[in-house]
Amino acid sequence: MKVFIEGFNLIRIESHEYIYKIELENNEINWLKNEGFNQFFVCKHPITLHQNDIIHINDQIYPLQLGLVTLTPEFEKRFRYDGPLGYVYNAKHTDFYLFSPVAKEVYVVIENNEYKMTYEEPIWKTTVDGNQENKTYTYKIRLVDHFKEVRDPYTIAASIEGSHIIDWDQTTPIEKTNIKVKNYVDTVIYEGHIRDMSINLDVDSKGLYEGVIEYSHTLKGSVLEYIKKLGMTHLQVLPVFDFEDVDDVNKDELYNWGYNPSQYFSLEGWYSKNPYNPYDRINSFKKVVNQAHQLKLGINMDVVYNHVYQYKTFPYDDIVPGYFYRHDRQSKMTDASYCGNDIETRNYMVRRLIVDSLAHYAKNYQIDGFRFDLMGLMDLETMHEIEKRLMAINPYIMLYGEGWNMQTEVSSKQRSNMHNQASFPSYAHFNDFYRNTMKGELHGDKLGYTMGNNHLSNKAMQAILGSPHMFLSPNQSINYVECHDNLTYYDKMLLSYGNEDSKFKVYQDFANHLIAISQGVPFYHAGQEFYRSKKGVENSYNSSDEINQIEWNIHEESVKKLKKLLKLRKKYRLYRQISYEDFVTISKDKHLLIYKLENDQEILLHYIKNDFELEGCPIHGGKLIFPSQKALTKEKSLIIDQPGIYIIYIKK
Repeated sequence: MKVFIEGFNLIRIESHEYIYKIELENNEINWLKNEGFNQFFVCKHPITLHQNDIIHINDQIYPLQLGLVTLTPEFEKRFRYDGPLGYVYNAKHTDFYLFSPVAKEVYVVIENNEYKMTYEEPIWKTTVDGNQENKTYTYKIRLVDHFKEVRDPYTIAASIEGSHIIDWDQTTPIEKTNIKVKNYVDTVIYEGHIRDMSINLDVDSKGLYEGVIEYSHTLKGSVLEYIKKLGMTHLQVLPVFDFEDVDDVNKDELYNWGYNPSQYFSLEGWYSKNPYNPYDRINSFKKVVNQAHQLKLGINMDVVYNHVYQYKTFPYDDIVPGYFYRHDRQSKMTDASYCGNDIETRNYMVRRLIVDSLAHYAKNYQIDGFRFDLMGLMDLETMHEIEKRLMAINPYIMLYGEGWNMQTEVSSKQRSNMHNQASFPSYAHFNDFYRNTMKGELHGDKLGYTMGNNHLSNKAMQAILGSPHMFLSPNQSINYVECHDNLTYYDKMLLSYGNEDSKFKVYQDFANHLIAISQGVPFYHAGQEFYRSKKGVENSYNSSDEINQIEWNIHEESVKKLKKLLKLRKKYRLYRQISYEDFVTISKDKHLLIYKLENDQEILLHYIKNDFELEGCPIHGGKLIFPSQKALTKEKSLIIDQPGIYIIYIKK
């Protein structure tokens, strides 16, 4: 016989046995109904969730287990809390706070010493005297009839040994960010993985946080310096919060991108020189952010709030079972993320954890922006709360993500996807229309527009204008052809053509240059500027360094070209419109696209070509200021015969 709390006043018993006597302390219980193997009983008074742990049935004692009560709307509404969580350190004492309205007993365990906590709905709290700095701690929790040790979901400092109590004032001071973004179109984002960017470089800290700030003879500077000189305004790092499926000590044993959340407030030890020291990973990442800001380069974090690595090992289910995860109408856990679980962002305390962790990074690490993985699985109220909280910390912060329209239990109007972009206009979206048009689809058009597919010309025109059929403003369109997942652009060409071709570099230059001149937000995957390949691996999330490492080839002519073009983008405001105006026009002349940007003083005339036919184009008394490939100006014409962008500057 098993007994479950299904609601504040509802008990379910799994048994066919006739129940003639049932008693619960300080309550009155009456039979409600039988359904198959289940018998339901109603309590006169609400069950005291933090106390009632046994029930008497037919003169026998049974543990009163937690059932579906934590999934009910009544539970979610009753147990909302806005006070402190985690710990508050002081040299003389440390205060601890844990949200768990269903625990029967809780102790904080500091290096094998147990301290009993007291319940004040809906949290458990205690004060431990003395200086606890740098000591490990866990919570020892009894939900029903046995204790289990669990990590604090609000852990801000971790090591291989577990969660640590630290004195934040002893960490490396963080300088206030000097990055001010008024319009997203003024930014250019470069995406990189901490290990990938330095594991193959001549630096001491290969694959570690410091690896991106150390001098490299190959780059003639640090990774961050190279990125800044290339013309990027922000580096978006793949997840650096604590994630699983890597080995922090034997760092070469396993590889992972980091989309396996383990702890949201603390940093990953795989990138740390000393994973046993909780201060090391904090200080190392702070050094990266500080140096980036000295270079006037923003740091954006890739964050994952749609799933955790394993719901059974993530601490929340041992604290408030079921509450952290999304369930369908049959109370089954959903899996829209295809990772075995979905986070229930609509629950107040789950939403609070998300917002609190983001605020932690924005304030304590001065992070300049956040990219949300599978943002479409989150709800709009959460996104609005994130924006409100973060804008109060940094009014120039960037917010953007993957706004795919995914099937989820969230109502269609409340999903944070591109279809609902008008409901949260401050967020930008990865534009898959742009990517599929320019790069081609994996299972659709094998060749994208930039590979010579003229059937996509009309779509290309829309994409270059900033996709006005999709967004309210170009600020919302992240324009890209490759990122960490899916095939790199170069590997997509290999797949589409079946073998390597001399045209590939021309096509990739063309795609890279289109991103730079399109209305919207340019986004580049690290190494894209010098034809990065992952040897055909589409999803390299756990592939070896051989596949994922960046083989820096910065002396390619393509790097110089992109650098020059990004300077032009920065120089001319016409490339960075925040609305869809008439002075940005595009037309088609046979296979040629003519993209015209104009104001009272000047015209930027672009000839956009995706084939190898010889063509003569009028320059209207202007001057050629950028050719993607070699071009000849003859009298009043521009002679071109290769795909690319050809920009004519005309002074009025």
